[in-house]
Amino acid sequence: MERLSDRAGAEAHTGGLGARLRYHWTFAVAALLFVVIGIPIVVIGHLQRVFFGVDGFIFPYAKFGCRVYLRAAGARVHVAGLEHLDPEKTYVFIANHQSILDPPMLFAFLGRNVGALAKKELARVPVLGQGMPLGHVIPVDRGNHERAMESTRLGAEALRRGHDLMAFPEGTRSTDGRVKPFKKGVFYMAIEGGADIAPVVINDTYRVISKGAPYCTPGDVYIDILPPVDAAAYSRENIEQLVERVRDMIVARVR
Repeated sequence: MERLSDRAGAEAHTGGLGARLRYHWTFAVAALLFVVIGIPIVVIGHLQRVFFGVDGFIFPYAKFGCRVYLRAAGARVHVAGLEHLDPEKTYVFIANHQSILDPPMLFAFLGRNVGALAKKELARVPVLGQGMPLGHVIPVDRGNHERAMESTRLGAEALRRGHDLMAFPEGTRSTDGRVKPFKKGVFYMAIEGGADIAPVVINDTYRVISKGAPYCTPGDVYIDILPPVDAAAYSRENIEQLVERVRDMIVARVR
């Protein structure tokens, strides 16, 4: 019995048939969610914004869709540290990046309506691209420094309007869980936007869906929100210290 169990576990982690089928199943679920929930909610959201000035309509439906997607992937989400957040403050949630599961997981489980900085290629995805402005998602051109800085400026404006944002300053996913160097742009954004930084530690999402691996292994994944850092105590002159402080906080808690 133990040998059979060990063999099943090994197959799951090395891309057995079940793990590969689940991987493709998650994309089928995502496509279905875009059609059934995404299209009508995006249309209604834009109409609400244009004719009634209503903002934020999309969030509860998008969070529900993210939770369904995560469940389809077999990700059992555990959240800690929400008590560190002040409901009266605006935050930039800065997290390490292990998997495509990370953005929907933070979007759905941070307990707030959180926008994001996201690579501009996502704006080309049907429905998702049209919904990004409604969810306060700002596209970033990572291959063009001037356009990337413009995205940072737009992010600072969103923060000043009271919109929380999340960002992954590694710029790409880690294949083994180790934290890569952080880029500075989101830290400039936090300083200019007058928002505190909430470091977020993500653990084990790469064990469920890893970058470049066409299989999906169900498992427990973890979000740990650390005590926020006052970005107002820093400036452009000592921003390296802010980057190092936040990254060190995250690295210390990543398994």
